[in-house]
Amino acid sequence: MILVAALTVVSLAGFGRARLAGFSGNHAVVEAGGRRVLELPLDRDDTVTVDGPAGKTTIEVKDRAVSITDSPCPRGFCMHMGKIRHPGEILVCVPNRVCVSIKGNGRKDRTFDGISE
Repeated sequence: MILVAALTVVSLAGFGRARLAGFSGNHAVVEAGGRRVLELPLDRDDTVTVDGPAGKTTIEVKDRAVSITDSPCPRGFCMHMGKIRHPGEILVCVPNRVCVSIKGNGRKDRTFDGISE
């Protein structure tokens, strides 16, 4: 039991170290209609509005995370996707053709979907 507990602690520490080693993003890229319209630094809270074919989409940066807070799309799926903060994560409003993605700090943007030996 002690061996299992020790291995569990070591495994969890490895995951924490990977998170702290630079796998958090430092800016968000906003695209509308397939074109890059702006970049938002994650270290400064901000709210911006982006025009799309269906109207205006509001994007908020708060506490180093990005979310879509208002959009003219009929079902509002993009507003319910929550906040993103790690490289490779993405928010999309399909009816308004707005896309928000997190980019890293110069390292290759990647996220882990699993780890094996």
